[in-house]
Amino acid sequence: MGTCKLCLKEKELIKKSHILSDFLHSDLYDENHKLRQMDVIALSNGIDRESRPSSGSYEGGLLCNVCDNETIGKYETYISNVIKDNLAEREKINCKKVRNANGLNFIEFRNLNYVKTKLFLLSLLWRAGISTRNEYKEVELGPYSDVIRKQILEGSPSNDDNIQITIYTFAEGSNYSSFIGQPRRHKFGHSTAYSIVITGYLIIFHLKENHISQKTYNNRLKEDNSIAVIEVPKNMVQKFVLTYTGMI
Repeated sequence: MGTCKLCLKEKELIKKSHILSDFLHSDLYDENHKLRQMDVIALSNGIDRESRPSSGSYEGGLLCNVCDNETIGKYETYISNVIKDNLAEREKINCKKVRNANGLNFIEFRNLNYVKTKLFLLSLLWRAGISTRNEYKEVELGPYSDVIRKQILEGSPSNDDNIQITIYTFAEGSNYSSFIGQPRRHKFGHSTAYSIVITGYLIIFHLKENHISQKTYNNRLKEDNSIAVIEVPKNMVQKFVLTYTGMI
C-alpha cells in the first residue's frame, strides 16, 4: 500500500509504471523485448551504435492500477491509435505537408483531439517529474507538478497558450529517428522549458511565455484540434538535437 501520485489515495501501487509510455518504444525493441538504445555521442560522429539494451524505463510504487492503466491509459490508447492510423473514420487525422515563404516545411495535423493529445504529452513530462530515476533528474516541475496532475486526473487540460507545446520532426534520413533521449531542462530568460526527443520528434513544453515560444506560437498544439509540426532540415538535425540534449 502507498499513496498514488496521481489520485493521492491510499491504494495498492503497481510494480511497473513506464515513465515514457511503452508503445513509444515499440520500433526500438529487439526480439527479446529489450530496448535498443542509441549511443548519442557515437551518432554525433556518424556512427549508428547501440548501447546496452534494457526493457524500457519504468518504476514501481508511483501509481495505482486505475490511474496508470485507465486514467493515463486512455490517453496512451488514443495516441497509439493515431500513430497506427487505427482510429474510427470520424476521428481520422487530416495531415498535409506545407512550405512557408521562407522555405521551411511543416506538417499540418487537423482533427487531432486536443484534450487527449495534450494530456498524454503532459503525462510524459509529469511522470518524468515524479520519477526518482537518474535520467529524469532535470525535470523539477515545482508547483506545475500539481497543476498538471489535476489536469490529467480531471481530464481537463489548460488552454493552448498555457504550457504551450511545440513539436519538431526530423527530416527523413536523419540518424535520430531511432533515438529516445532523456528530458532536458532549458532556461529562456526567466522562463523554464523542457524537451524530450522521441523517435524522430522533439517535443517542447514551455511552462511560461518566452522568446522561443513567441516565435513558434502559431505552430503550437491548439484547442481547435490542430498543430503545425515543424520539420528540421536533414543538414541541421544533428546540431539541433545535440543542442537540445545538451551535448553541445
